[in-house]
Amino acid sequence: MPRHHSEQDENKRQGTISSARFNLLSSMVGGGSLSLPLAFHQTGNMFMAPILLVITSVLAQQSIYFLVKAGIYSTERRDMSDNHSDPLDNNKKGTASYENMASQAFGAKARVLSSVLVFACCFFGTAGYAVLLRDMLEPLVDSVVTPPEGTGGGPTFSRNLAMLSVILFVSPLCIMKNLTALKNVGAASMLSVATVGLCVAYRSIECQLGFTEQHGNHNNDNNENSESSMQAFPSSMKMVLDATPLFISSYICHFNVLPIHNELRCPTSDRVSKWVRTSMWPATLFYYVIGLTGSLYAKCTPTGEIQGNILLDFDEDDPLLLLGRLCLAMTITLAFPMLVIPARDILVRAMAGTTCRRRIIAKGAQKSSLADVSDVMFSDDEVSNGLTEVHFEHMEVAQTTHLEEPLLAMESRSIATAPDAMRDDLDEFDENRSTSRSSGGDCTDSRLLRIAAALSVFWSAALVACSVSSIDVVWDLLGSSFSIMMAFIIPCGAYLKLAGRKRFFNQVSDGGASFRKWMVSRTVAWFMVMVFIPLMIISTANAVYNTLSASVDGGI
Repeated sequence: MPRHHSEQDENKRQGTISSARFNLLSSMVGGGSLSLPLAFHQTGNMFMAPILLVITSVLAQQSIYFLVKAGIYSTERRDMSDNHSDPLDNNKKGTASYENMASQAFGAKARVLSSVLVFACCFFGTAGYAVLLRDMLEPLVDSVVTPPEGTGGGPTFSRNLAMLSVILFVSPLCIMKNLTALKNVGAASMLSVATVGLCVAYRSIECQLGFTEQHGNHNNDNNENSESSMQAFPSSMKMVLDATPLFISSYICHFNVLPIHNELRCPTSDRVSKWVRTSMWPATLFYYVIGLTGSLYAKCTPTGEIQGNILLDFDEDDPLLLLGRLCLAMTITLAFPMLVIPARDILVRAMAGTTCRRRIIAKGAQKSSLADVSDVMFSDDEVSNGLTEVHFEHMEVAQTTHLEEPLLAMESRSIATAPDAMRDDLDEFDENRSTSRSSGGDCTDSRLLRIAAALSVFWSAALVACSVSSIDVVWDLLGSSFSIMMAFIIPCGAYLKLAGRKRFFNQVSDGGASFRKWMVSRTVAWFMVMVFIPLMIISTANAVYNTLSASVDGGI
């Protein structure tokens, strides 16, 4: 009995708005915020940069709404009327996943593409955080082990060893079943990153008031730096293109939106809206503060410019910024599970789904052959009495009027024409899959598979980070291509596909306020698709150009 109650509790929604907020914030706010001072400096911190920040925030918030709605549409069951009879079903964990949503909207090939896309974003995000962690530990490591002459910043054996030691310490958190269990980790991560922001703001205010030593620059140079640190507009469109991925990367959390929503208790529209709003706008306020104050520190740098990581512009022996570095290292360490778990779950679902499908299809085929033998043994009278009678009509009609969540698009078509025995097994597998999908389990030994997948993702990303010298390369490529497609293009496209006119008129036919709201949502979704597709192409080309230019100049 205790075990039975434990299994029931695991299948219930246990997330609160508070825990969902901290998990979303810790997925979004982290090391990427340290690149916002550079984005503000490039685009004009007095006017244009705040405008671009707010626009990005509004679009990211809207894309999250589209993602949640598309996820809900993709998991509607054909037996919804039966679910209303059981009050416990309202508190049952959701089963939506990013790749299922994509496959429902665009077909089986989209499942593979979306899985690869989310996996790549999380994998390279983990590698980027590992590089940033190494940068934060660099002063402490170099004080113990003197680096070789001429090394500068970048990977060395001792720095990589320190980074891998921290990764070893945090690896157990990456095998947790769900994100709700990490709510305290998310709160600690937000406290740490807020401390970093306060340290940067304090030193920047000191710089503006003239309390900070300005690296021996002449007075006229200081005046020029002071003027260049406060600008309303960018100096060129190239600066806007360079800064766009930095703004977008700061709001990427979409790989964790559906897992968090699956665990949120009573996920009504009002509660979901409150969860998203109270997550996005505090993050935007924090981004504005650290972006503005960090960009103003350009007055006190030797060149009047800002690096991709604002903490690298401060003196390594600054005790206040040493505290900031340690807090950021803590933030990054606690944010690793938020990046590793989505990639891990994709691997687990792919591996477990393939194994279970083969097993169940084989079992169903075996039962089907036995049923054929029984057809020969029974007389015509027995068949007429319904002993082996199969009814397909109800299921076929149900498939056309309700949206399912099949294993693959081709499988949903084959279920309607399968024998009863095989169909029962596939339904049983779908139930097992629904209860284990959010936790990444499989039908045999989910814990073992979960551990293997988590360690594979985490440590392979860490090994990649050991050979990367600059985090700017990672953020540019992520923010310009993968992130735009995953966070904006696919959610909006899936919403347009799944929330079609036929679905709407099945629910609302009065042509009133609800119809206008539906039309506005579709118009916004179409607008975002039309804006972000060319933006992705242009930003990706610009990121590739920057990477190749840096490679030629010896920057990598």
